[in-house]
Amino acid sequence: MFDYTGNNRIARPHDLIWLDAAGALEGPVPKWAVQALADDAPVVIRRAPRQGDRLPVGVRGASRGERHADWIDASAIRSCRTPESLAAAHVWSGQARRDEIPAIAARADVAAIFKRFGMPWGVTGAVGYELATGQPVAHVESDLDLLVRRPEPLARDEAAALCSVLAAASARCDVQVETPTGAMALAEWASSASRVLVKSDAGPFLSSDPWSAAASDDVARCDAAIPGAG
Repeated sequence: MFDYTGNNRIARPHDLIWLDAAGALEGPVPKWAVQALADDAPVVIRRAPRQGDRLPVGVRGASRGERHADWIDASAIRSCRTPESLAAAHVWSGQARRDEIPAIAARADVAAIFKRFGMPWGVTGAVGYELATGQPVAHVESDLDLLVRRPEPLARDEAAALCSVLAAASARCDVQVETPTGAMALAEWASSASRVLVKSDAGPFLSSDPWSAAASDDVARCDAAIPGAG
């Protein structure tokens, strides 16, 4: 599987990718997506079964209705930004946007909370896209979408404590926890539910232990489709 040049790291859901050429998508591609790539917009790695160096990606346009799922060859990658790199580099919008958008203004609260918990984190969704590109895609009602990649188990009481503290942030935070088997909502893992919904490349499933290598022995497969943007 493809590793980013110089980083020795595999492309993962939510990573933002810039392509060498607008024609890198396999297509067919809607006109708005062609224009977005011509304007040097990034694509995002989405959830789908991997096919060697073919990577599943999504393109976002100017409106919520403009979303396009496609594939690229890893050789077309020019550069990337991860959710964690956006948080670590403190690349945030100007004061006007912080004053206007609560989810952007909440950054300071969130950074302090994750520092207190000693937990690496990243920014995804509209706010992450805006921070990476400078395009004002977040709006007043946007959530602050966050990602926590946890190769090791997260205790449910710790998840509940984190949820409780984040609830006091100045904007609503929607946190996804990435485990070796897929991603789940922090709020679900913090709840008393015996099983939680995990979104994997192969599809969503219910599990009582999202870190288990044998999770497929403990799941009920769902018919719902995985969202195109991962």
